[in-house]
Amino acid sequence: MQPHLGETPRAKSRWAIPYRASLLAFLVLAALTWSQFDFSGREIPDWKPVVALADAAREEGDLYYAKSLYLQGGKFAVWRDDWAGLLAAACGIKKLERERGPYSSTNALLLRAMVAAEKRQSRSGLVAVAKAFAALGDDKVASMVLSRIGTNWVEETNDSADIVSPGCWDR
Repeated sequence: MQPHLGETPRAKSRWAIPYRASLLAFLVLAALTWSQFDFSGREIPDWKPVVALADAAREEGDLYYAKSLYLQGGKFAVWRDDWAGLLAAACGIKKLERERGPYSSTNALLLRAMVAAEKRQSRSGLVAVAKAFAALGDDKVASMVLSRIGTNWVEETNDSADIVSPGCWDR
């Protein structure tokens, strides 16, 4: 069998690498997409009992277990896009963490709460997240969060963060 006229083995190999890279990228994207879907039909667990258990563990002095539970409650809140749950988990982690800053678990949960509130177009959610950042001394971040509030968003009355984490974000 003869190669196509004008097509050298070098020209063939030039197409092999991009083809394989594209195929690999497609397979990775397909695997990531597949892993994001829950085909079992199970309901996502509620974060409230998990955060309540974490609060109890913290009060008993089991700080490692409490942190694990707060992070698990935060994960459930992420799956539900529930900014109030993320604020509650961040409040609990804040009480446990010694270090604050842009790479802390508290900060990560607050940023995710901002995304969830913005996704739901929740004015009160973004105000609560901004209040939390301001309480941590991140006034610039708080200002940025407030700037993300849409002008046509409605004010919710049933999802106040003060119910979830009372007094946590006071300065």
